[in-house]
Amino acid sequence: MRILFYCYRFNSLSQRLYCELTDRGHEVSVELDVHPELIIEAAELYKPDLILAPFMRRKIPSQVWKRYKTLIIHPGVRGDRGPSALDWAILRGVHKWGTTLIEAHEEYDAGDIWAWREFPMPFKRKSSVYRGEITEAAVECVLEAVEKFQKGNFSPQPQREGVWNPKVSPHLRRIDWERDSSREVLRKVYASDSQPGALARIGDEEFYVYNAFLEQGLRGKPGEVLASRDEALCIATADGAVWITHARAKVKGSIKLPAKRVIKLKKKIPELPLKPWEKVDFKTYREILYEEKGGVGYLYFNFYNGAMSTRQCKSLLEAFRYAKSRPVKAIALMGQEDFFSNGMNLNTIEAAESPTDESWENINAMDDLCEEILTTMDKLTVAAMQGNAGAGGVFLALTCDLVFAREGVVLNPHYKNIGNLFGSEFWTYTLPKRVGHEGAKKVMESRMPISSKKAKAIGLIDDCFGRTPEEFRNALRNRLESFIVSPEVEAFLREKVRQRLEDEKRKPLAKYREEELEKMRLNFYGFDTSYHIARYYFTRRLPHFRTPPYLALHRRL
Repeated sequence: MRILFYCYRFNSLSQRLYCELTDRGHEVSVELDVHPELIIEAAELYKPDLILAPFMRRKIPSQVWKRYKTLIIHPGVRGDRGPSALDWAILRGVHKWGTTLIEAHEEYDAGDIWAWREFPMPFKRKSSVYRGEITEAAVECVLEAVEKFQKGNFSPQPQREGVWNPKVSPHLRRIDWERDSSREVLRKVYASDSQPGALARIGDEEFYVYNAFLEQGLRGKPGEVLASRDEALCIATADGAVWITHARAKVKGSIKLPAKRVIKLKKKIPELPLKPWEKVDFKTYREILYEEKGGVGYLYFNFYNGAMSTRQCKSLLEAFRYAKSRPVKAIALMGQEDFFSNGMNLNTIEAAESPTDESWENINAMDDLCEEILTTMDKLTVAAMQGNAGAGGVFLALTCDLVFAREGVVLNPHYKNIGNLFGSEFWTYTLPKRVGHEGAKKVMESRMPISSKKAKAIGLIDDCFGRTPEEFRNALRNRLESFIVSPEVEAFLREKVRQRLEDEKRKPLAKYREEELEKMRLNFYGFDTSYHIARYYFTRRLPHFRTPPYLALHRRL
């Protein structure tokens, strides 16, 4: 079928649905919600069999849905209506939530129901629920609805009376350090994650804060900043303390940054470093965690939105070197459930005194990490992508001997969407080895996401398995712990060393790095400012003024 997507942004849910549908042979074109007239024009140009709206912020014009079957994904249970569905669900502490697929209607969220799914509501960040439970439910709903639509003669279920929930007002997102328990602070931050952030007075100013973690070892006067770690700040609540990792100034055009860079304190606070391998017996925030089990070293790195700053790259490099020094046979890079990695941190680059110089520092720190992995000869290295990955994050994974991904993970193995960056992380070495030179060219020239299943089919990764992150981790552990005690592992490592030495004679790794960085230097310091412009728009979440042709098949035709 010809399916047209309407999206405010081509976000994680939209990308996942694009992958699921195109993998099944459907043709999908995307129109971004720039203007109602362009929404109407897109339908007239493409003449789709079906229209899907995974992520919209305003009504779809009646000229569209009265002519074409149009289904909207609502991140809420049946009967829930309004623009802040997930926010309200988290703030109210509901125990069950869901996703509903409804027809477009004159009244918001009031259309007939085509499919729905419900799930136990976890207590975690809004964006995590959205990328996890909401997305999985939406995929099931859409695939069910597409099948019903193709069969024909389906009568959707009319909605009964619904409950309209308005946009969450700012005062409900405001943190009161004197009255709010740690759990209540977490709830407000979780409900406001991504956008707009929870409001909090820290010192003499108000900030939007993001990404909170419980702290059980520190106490203080409510609202007092107690300590810092990895650029996060620990703040006392009415009954304990929480860590805030990111913040944004309460001014138009500000961007999210590590909390310590945004919130300037008048008094000095203690820095409480915690090495990834250090053990603690209470809940606290840690950016990187190293664990050993069954002869395998597991490195978890919890970088907000998968972005890796220069400092974070260096910290992960230190942790990886520690893992190399340990008596383990394999090292697994685990990332986190939301993201494996998205490469360089564009926000910290944008906020630097010299974004150009910081870009250069950041890509070199990424390359240092990648080179350390590529030159690890005595241990098996494994990339375990529990969550999505993009740009340099994909190629960080490819530096490992084995690359696995969870089913449902979406990969964006290209750099072009950020101002035609050439990219580094040794992709000119690792990518052709997996997919061939023609395959590498095709991967890098495409700007569209691919599923983990497709990545496996083309040889980009070795395998995908596990429907949930927990299933994926359990299956991964079983595989690795069985493999490292098998006779095959020694032969694998010998072949790895032989191949690496042979490749080094043919063309040294240093040469690949030099050639890639020469292209990146032009991206950063050259006359073409495309990268700097794209970074500016990306970090400030500025809306598109048109739908890029790589998304809109109908506009290419």
